[in-house]
Amino acid sequence: MNDAPTAPVATARSGLSALQQIRETVQALLAQGKTDQAWAFCLGALEAVLRKTSELELLVTKLRREHSGRSSERIDPGQLALLFDLLVGQGEPKLEVDRATLAAEDAALDREIKAAEAAHSEAARRRRRKARKAGAGWQTRGVEQQVHTVEVPAADRTCPTCQREMDRIGVDVTRRLEYVPGHFVEHEYHMEKVACGRCKDGVTTAPAPPQVLERSAADASLLAHIVVDKFADHTPLHRWHRKYARTGADIPVSTLADWTAGVGDLVTPVVDCLADRVRTADIVRTDATGLKVLDPQSAAHVAIGTMWVYVGDDRDVVFRYTPTGEGATGPWAFLAGRTGYVQADASNVFDRLFTGQVAQAIEVGCWSHARRGLVELEQTDCRVAYPLALIARLFRIEHLANARGLALDERAALRQARSSPVLDQLHRWCVLTVTKEPPGSALAKATTYLVNHYTALTRFLQDGRIDLTNNLTERQVRDIAVGRRNYLFAGSHAAARRAATLYSLVRTCAQYGVPPLAYFTDLLTKLANGCRITQVRDLLPDHWRPDSSTPQ
Repeated sequence: MNDAPTAPVATARSGLSALQQIRETVQALLAQGKTDQAWAFCLGALEAVLRKTSELELLVTKLRREHSGRSSERIDPGQLALLFDLLVGQGEPKLEVDRATLAAEDAALDREIKAAEAAHSEAARRRRRKARKAGAGWQTRGVEQQVHTVEVPAADRTCPTCQREMDRIGVDVTRRLEYVPGHFVEHEYHMEKVACGRCKDGVTTAPAPPQVLERSAADASLLAHIVVDKFADHTPLHRWHRKYARTGADIPVSTLADWTAGVGDLVTPVVDCLADRVRTADIVRTDATGLKVLDPQSAAHVAIGTMWVYVGDDRDVVFRYTPTGEGATGPWAFLAGRTGYVQADASNVFDRLFTGQVAQAIEVGCWSHARRGLVELEQTDCRVAYPLALIARLFRIEHLANARGLALDERAALRQARSSPVLDQLHRWCVLTVTKEPPGSALAKATTYLVNHYTALTRFLQDGRIDLTNNLTERQVRDIAVGRRNYLFAGSHAAARRAATLYSLVRTCAQYGVPPLAYFTDLLTKLANGCRITQVRDLLPDHWRPDSSTPQ
């Protein structure tokens, strides 16, 4: 029979043993007349227990969030008010404003935002009314239109009062949207051959239509459809194999993969041109995410590569794949020698871009990353209510600037006047908290992040082009995250590099509002027709026009 105690019993005995040790130690100190040391020992033990309790409460809160599926970082206003009340009651650290003052200032700021939105919303309301009137809640673009004339039956054209035929006075218009399933059209070209019956000097054959990929029957429209469905809609190729088979074209998955690879190689010069433009942008944002890749050389036959993303001036998007997450093959190589702004999280992989080791870029911080450590504590530590309220005010001021439609210099002036005092209050609170809090606590770590990166986080005050967050880059990375849940992994490191190339054009199209299917169809057609390398810059998404036969 096993006499070992169960886990709860063992834990209880361990707690009793610790209490017994504390009691014996205190009694020994008191017996020696060391009253002050006994008190200090008791307070130290109590502080350790409270710290451990706080850590356990934080862990329970995280587990509850994960179980409930809640992922939003937005603070509940009622909870924030309660936490602020507790904070004011505790009085540590000392606050410079009370809750009433903070709430009144935020309410005044909200009124300014509403007034600015009201002043610029009339045009938007007119556009919405026009859209509702035209489409009853839906709109079409580039859709084939067929107009049908429906006449009043002859039996109903006679006036019931005077028996005279009624005159036409106008028409009512109604719309119906029909869906025609996609289908394949196989074009068979019969190229005429001619020869001289007398000289018999050779045979002349009519030219064949342009071919996008060598030894491939796929037209530009089909290749564009495959690429967009995989890299914009995240559909694995084996699903399209089944769908195509149902429409009469049984195309093996391996063939679809070869076609995708061919398109990736074909458009590489276009993406390289896009990458050059990103490197010279005024502001470059960057982030990274992992991607599983089949690799026979690894122990598990699956390696974890890295997809790096770079966004230039909020429009141009470039992905680069590297087999590892090392900076030497990632941002150090791509941004070597850069001197302008680079916005990223505080990962140390980016440090050499700012220290002069590989570049002398100007670091720009991200307030979404900065506040996350505080958000994680909002349900367990009442002290974070105050800094979170101040950070929320920074975003409210940006909302006000957007509502007013401010120019870049006007936005910078607003930030200097309104955001700078808020940042001063936040910085003083952070410095005071760091000096009082034990270095190992969660609050100390979250606050230390703000203090250490304060210069990068406040860079936006000087330049209206800089955004408070790097969320735009994270939205680009989200496509990779959605895709890898569907197709699970890339077939090889070369396939992952080609995927990065195609993702670059797909996401750049999204940033410029260019329809990717029409763009890829036109792009591949032009490349098949022998577009010269000097014209590559004209093939970028921002130069594409839906009604153009040549790049503009």
